[in-house]
Amino acid sequence: MDAKGSNGHRVPAAGAQREAVLLESLSQRVLWRGDIGFWRTLFLGPACASIRFEAQQLTLLAGDAPLAGIHRAELERLATRVGGELQIPRRADMVLSFDSAVAALEAAVVLQRLSEGRRVRIAVNTVLCMVACFEVDGRAHRVVVGTEIDEAEEALAHAAAGTILVSGETHELLGADFADSVRDGVVTTEMDEQGVTQACITLAPHRSAAMSTFAGLGLV
Repeated sequence: MDAKGSNGHRVPAAGAQREAVLLESLSQRVLWRGDIGFWRTLFLGPACASIRFEAQQLTLLAGDAPLAGIHRAELERLATRVGGELQIPRRADMVLSFDSAVAALEAAVVLQRLSEGRRVRIAVNTVLCMVACFEVDGRAHRVVVGTEIDEAEEALAHAAAGTILVSGETHELLGADFADSVRDGVVTTEMDEQGVTQACITLAPHRSAAMSTFAGLGLV
């Protein structure tokens, strides 16, 4: 027996059950955001019909807040400025998603520069994500609803203060671009018989570039 999905189209019962699980995951993520008004707009209004779920390969950047006292609106602007999208974490100060692994690593370097003196941790990992895509008030949103955010936060827990921890998957995907992005950093790697399992980057002190980059944001 078929059932109707969130967009009103009929889907097989098994597919409807899976969509119900994904909708519940999305609902929980949005509630973690702490904005009940946004939840009501998405789930109790016409925006609900726009929800669809897609598997997408993304590079996730989990990190400590680069600036003390930064709030969500500033983090959203910061994510946009570095070419990413702000996700909804449970434990980390921030998780950003990127379509490009190169953009994610470059953003990690910039965020480390911005936060010099605070010794923040950043972890970067490329993974296949389950993503909810929808529109609210004419603005497109992509929210990772699977366990990938939790895994990104777990990776962050293994990063040392003041470093960028890059997964083996991201390192392999970057290839020669990895070295180009961290020319002024000290890199240590862990390997097994398959290759690099993770890389740890410690940047040399250099504050002025990031300060200039983000002066226009009103964050520094």
